[in-house]
Amino acid sequence: MIMRSEDEQPEALPAEKDDQLTTRRSMLRIGALGAAAVVTVRPGIAQAASSALTCSIPVPQSSQAGKWIKHNGDVVNANSPNSYAPPTSPLKGEDVKNSLKYGTTYPGYTSQKTAAYNEYIKDLTVGKQGYTCYASIQSPYRQ
Repeated sequence: MIMRSEDEQPEALPAEKDDQLTTRRSMLRIGALGAAAVVTVRPGIAQAASSALTCSIPVPQSSQAGKWIKHNGDVVNANSPNSYAPPTSPLKGEDVKNSLKYGTTYPGYTSQKTAAYNEYIKDLTVGKQGYTCYASIQSPYRQ
């Protein structure tokens, strides 16, 4: 600020310069906030990426234990035509990602069973077991 010598009171800046200073300060604040946000979000994305590969999806969900999976992904009674016994354990997120993205089969299962399980997984909705894992695998940040 420019000071007048006679009374040591700050002299008013012209309106144009005052606006420039305000704009610069605002930009600095925004830049500082943006940098902090990047530093904060990046570790979260990295953690989510690793957790997507370690999560699991039960097929079918535990409330439907004993049911089988039809070729189109529907859950049906055991031994129904065109249906398959469920996997012996939940499917791993990494295996699901590879199967959906590259067409690989699940370890120990035929391509027909894998296709049926994938149809079931694609039909998962919010609130069902495995949905969060499936959603995280589908996220564009997971490559």
